Amino acid sequence: MEENKEKKEEKQFNEDAFLKKVEKAASKGANMSTFKNAIISSLPAIIIIALVAAFIIPKINTLDQKFSSVFHVDEPVSEHDQTIENNGILGYTAADFEEAVLGDSSKLKKLEVYKQEISDVVTITDTGLLNWGIFTKNQLITYNGTVVYTVDLSTLRSSDIKFNEADKIITLTIPHAKQEDINIPEDKILFSDTTKGLLAFGDIKMTMEQAAKVQSKTRSRMQEKLDEQKVLETADRFAILSVWELYSPIIKGVAKDYSLSVEFR
Repeated sequence: MEENKEKKEEKQFNEDAFLKKVEKAASKGANMSTFKNAIISSLPAIIIIALVAAFIIPKINTLDQKFSSVFHVDEPVSEHDQTIENNGILGYTAADFEEAVLGDSSKLKKLEVYKQEISDVVTITDTGLLNWGIFTKNQLITYNGTVVYTVDLSTLRSSDIKFNEADKIITLTIPHAKQEDINIPEDKILFSDTTKGLLAFGDIKMTMEQAAKVQSKTRSRMQEKLDEQKVLETADRFAILSVWELYSPIIKGVAKDYSLSVEFR
């Protein structure tokens, strides 16, 4: 009897649990049903909105393009060489070019073989009343320049190349190195502070013509120094080496058994 009672209670417990699960599922199904009903009820409105958008948006885009074309034109502006930007009624930006002019032409084949820095210091003295020291002003000007030595390879001719098949030597004869103009850049000219006598006032001033004369004298002094130090002879030695370094790999590339010798004419 008690056994039947326990089974009945167990059965009653299982039914309650099952009913709860069914109730939960039913509630979830009701919610889904409500959601579906809402979608179905609003479907006509969604369709209408989509149709309106499909009809109106292209019209808006077309209108925008027409409106933009009023303020931006791809066509060039007449009477101008180049149109940078054409904004229609808001104006334009254009460029005009003058006729292209060719300058002097030159074919450079000068090989730079040596460069020498050189400087010279000049003392400028400005005396005053009666050449007295108390009225005298002095200033040092340092001119820093460079001079380049080159070999003109444009003068090479076939007669400057000699072949010695027996010793497998190719001899190239070249012109001597040549000194180019002494270059004194303006930013390399240094001016010292002016030293003044007791009653001397102001700085030393030179006209452009006076400054040019001083610089010309400086170049002459620099050239004397270059000649004294026989820099041209040094440049000649580097000319032989530079030309050999330039052409030797070429000779080896063409005829690896041959060597190159460089001499002056």
